[in-house]
Amino acid sequence: MNALHRMERFLDQHMIPFEVVAHPHSQTSAETARAAGVTPDRLAKGVLLEGMGCQMVAMIPADKEVQLGKLGLDQGIAFSLADEASVSKLFSECDTGVVPGLPNAWGVEMIWDDALMAQPDIFLEAGDHKRLLHIKTRYLRDIFGDAPHCRFSEPRMNQG
Repeated sequence: MNALHRMERFLDQHMIPFEVVAHPHSQTSAETARAAGVTPDRLAKGVLLEGMGCQMVAMIPADKEVQLGKLGLDQGIAFSLADEASVSKLFSECDTGVVPGLPNAWGVEMIWDDALMAQPDIFLEAGDHKRLLHIKTRYLRDIFGDAPHCRFSEPRMNQG
């Protein structure tokens, strides 16, 4: 099963309406937002973190970056950014370097930033460099389940 099919099945099981949005190939979240014609604050990106023998995905708006210190204090664990090899190993169904927008569909622990709730709708990485899942923000709590959430991101210094 490829990543998109896994996420479509997950959303169908949770009865969450969505649409798949195709865009030209892109490598970074900033490029993806431009290619899809959406503002970066409406694109949720996943960042794989490692800490004390565990891995967790932090979901944040694409125009922000994780404040590792704040998140570590909130969660009681010191986190670091995982490397691309760790991302590829954990999400082998995804294209290289892609953290899917629904890491919980893989059973991966996650935390999400409350800033994602600021927009009426959100776009999630669909597992490749060419498609996104478009979902109304009101469904985020349903699809992210009981994953913890708080404010732990800050504006990116380099928007490139």
